Amino acid sequence: MRKELTQAINAALTKCSGLKLTPPVCPGSFDGRRTGRQAGGATEFADYRAYREGDELRRVDWRLFARNDQLMVRQFARETDPRCDLILDCSDSMSFYHKMEAAAGLGAVFARSAAASGFSLHVWALHDEVRKIEPAADPPTWELPDTGSRSNPPETLNLAAPGFFRQGMRILISDLLFEELPEKVLRLLAPGAAAVIQLLGHEELDPALSGLVTLTDPETEEEKGIEAGEELLRRYRNNLENFRRKWEESCSSYQALFFTFDAAQLTGSWDMTPFCRGGLLQ
Repeated sequence: MRKELTQAINAALTKCSGLKLTPPVCPGSFDGRRTGRQAGGATEFADYRAYREGDELRRVDWRLFARNDQLMVRQFARETDPRCDLILDCSDSMSFYHKMEAAAGLGAVFARSAAASGFSLHVWALHDEVRKIEPAADPPTWELPDTGSRSNPPETLNLAAPGFFRQGMRILISDLLFEELPEKVLRLLAPGAAAVIQLLGHEELDPALSGLVTLTDPETEEEKGIEAGEELLRRYRNNLENFRRKWEESCSSYQALFFTFDAAQLTGSWDMTPFCRGGLLQ
């Protein structure tokens, strides 16, 4: 593992000790209670969520529908050992702007927090192939693959999915810079999708370009020359905001949390406050 990744892991663990991983507060919850991510099994009522195609009709609360015209499904607490799949995107685009350092450090914090909470844990690296990183709860010993992969992360995620815990929460850390729609990726994480964390470079969030520039796709090496002016940058920022909003809305429909971070800022502070506010860490 690269020296920079080891340093990021150690810095993050030093700054963020004492945290615990918890199932997040459901964004669409009626009463704000913390609930498990799965329905069925136990008889104790936990929460409601919006009806999705394929849900069992017997779980629909028809009285609530009659009163409020909202088609909602009952969820019940499932008494199982807590489990978590932590998925790190190690594709080539993550090698820029400190994104891989941020992913490694953030993954280490979640792994250590999961262990502190008694979670069974799997850590997966999406590279040319799926790599299961072990020992999962000891991040300083991780052997993360070097970036340089030209694989498509959603395709690799599809290969990893059969190895996920059958009942557990799933956390994806990626820059999300691929063409697949959010729904396709979230279906691979369902039903335990808990959080999607997007890491971007400052230059990707707010590029400062002018004149003729050449853009290179790091995963295909395809090059394209463009004239960068204020109008082009305005369109880029609008497209990026629409892209992030689409991910946020899709995550909400799957009752998953969505976060976006400037990778360099995250590695400079290791501030976990957003995750604590969302209920993912405490």
